[in-house]
Amino acid sequence: MAIRVASLILLLGATLAAAQCPEVHVFGARETTVASGYGSAASVVSSIQSAFPGTTAEAINYPACGGQASCGDVSYAQSVIDGVAAVASQVNTFNSQCPNAILVLVGYSQGGQIMDDAYCGGGDTNEGLTNTAIPISAAAQKKIAAAIFMGDPRHIPGLSYNVGTCEASGFAPRPAGFQCPYAANIQSYCDASDPYSLTFVKNKVNAMLGGSTGTGTGTGTGTGTGTGTGTGTGTGSGTVPEYGQCGGIGWTGGTVCVSPYTCQVLNSYYSQCL
Repeated sequence: MAIRVASLILLLGATLAAAQCPEVHVFGARETTVASGYGSAASVVSSIQSAFPGTTAEAINYPACGGQASCGDVSYAQSVIDGVAAVASQVNTFNSQCPNAILVLVGYSQGGQIMDDAYCGGGDTNEGLTNTAIPISAAAQKKIAAAIFMGDPRHIPGLSYNVGTCEASGFAPRPAGFQCPYAANIQSYCDASDPYSLTFVKNKVNAMLGGSTGTGTGTGTGTGTGTGTGTGTGTGSGTVPEYGQCGGIGWTGGTVCVSPYTCQVLNSYYSQCL
């Protein structure tokens, strides 16, 4: 009897924990010497939380140091090694607690480097990280929808996920010919003037949400009227291109797709021309 009661308690505990899990969770990593928190990654983390109400977030807990006394005299190399381990630990722990939650990674400068190393693997000989394996678990890797690297020291020209026109390499560059296995989920911004867009993250997150939480149906024609969000309708000539957003909570843009595409509801926050 005692065993049955204990099993029931464990089951109820797991059910309660799952009920408290968010649909989306963001990890943010700050730059060197900045106090604990998100640092310059904060605005991007906040924009994702605003785009998906109910989204939770946590900062990566690592030294973010480069040998300065203000951050404990931890060398830059050791800070990166500790940071990569922290990313893996925090992502893996959260995924084990909330296995259905969709994950987003955001890192700025040294924060971008540790996110890059943790998500793409390949090691980091610049900092003495010799293990080339991806330290994030296979289960967690499958739930990462998008990663945003800003001012990543590992930047090299020519990567498919680079945004902007920067042709310079970072001070801890990836080797020539490197390819991240998750390139399609990444955008890397090198210069301050590079045009960051939330649309990439929204598209990636919504594509995952659509697989399990999409509601309603989408109908319409390219030149007639169409419904796309379950919360409103759009009329007029088709203006939204294939794969463009055409509806969702808070959406104020076009709602009618160009022919022959129709506005399909992926979830309550996002409808797409498909």
